[in-house]
Amino acid sequence: MNKKIIFYFLTALVVLTFKIDSSYSLPTIPKYDENYWTSEKMKKAKSLTTKNIGFRTRSSVETIKNTTDSSKVTKSMQPFERKYDANKVAANVDQIKAIAIGMLFMSKNDDDFTCTASVINTDDGNIGFTAAHCLYDHRTQSYFDNVMFSPGYDNGQLGPLGEIPIAKMVVTNEFLNNNDDEFDWGMMLFNFNMDGHPLKYFTGALGWQFQAGNNVPTTFHGYPDGGELANCPNDGLTLCTWQGETILEDDFYVVQDLNLGKGASGGPYITNYDPNVGLGLLYSNYASFDELNDQALGPIYDPIEFQALIGDLTL
Repeated sequence: MNKKIIFYFLTALVVLTFKIDSSYSLPTIPKYDENYWTSEKMKKAKSLTTKNIGFRTRSSVETIKNTTDSSKVTKSMQPFERKYDANKVAANVDQIKAIAIGMLFMSKNDDDFTCTASVINTDDGNIGFTAAHCLYDHRTQSYFDNVMFSPGYDNGQLGPLGEIPIAKMVVTNEFLNNNDDEFDWGMMLFNFNMDGHPLKYFTGALGWQFQAGNNVPTTFHGYPDGGELANCPNDGLTLCTWQGETILEDDFYVVQDLNLGKGASGGPYITNYDPNVGLGLLYSNYASFDELNDQALGPIYDPIEFQALIGDLTL
């Protein structure tokens, strides 16, 4: 056989093998028009419909294994309290307390949507977290466009830092390829720099932990639209809070008898919450609703994949 043919065949085989063995989906750079989000568009954006799975069974999808040394995986990360110099930023930023949670805006084919997202504590300082279905649209088999975050958004008003574009985003490989509810979480890299500091410097950032256990005391923040959350207008525009416990059931963190409606997708499940700074440890997020059993569902994070996605965004 011709040596060139053999060489090209072996090269193709190596590339193919690499793709098959790859454990994670690659980050994408979304299309972003800095003039897209007018006040009118933001007001008319619809709360993204939370996935209603109807009933739950254990996933039949085999998770792709990785070869990362799990002994080197960080087990948890503590929250980060904001540390900005008030004299170096705009006056209204001085009013920030802890606004690590905010509204996420996205578009696809002239339709505009909203979800909930949060800033998490990483060395980079510009990493955010939300549900995977708030970043990737399985109907069109593509990531959303014009993805923008407004930390501290409330009562239909942008937060003090205004609009922050998303530079890159990534979802779990299992969700990307299989629409697997158990992996409905993803991350984003914020395009933000103020006086040389990342976003967490001005908003604070949630810490995170894995395997929180059963009967976890939990605080949830999000923008429910049409749900049943008490002491909340459920209008999709107001940042609301729920506190209670989650239980472990069928590979999910479950909140019994709670329908958060639309718009709350991606809202963080926080334990060890400190109301004085509005921070705690992220351990799951609102991902889907089990209508049959009237339960709000949150995924259980894989620690190796979680940190691999952080690494992929900051390469």
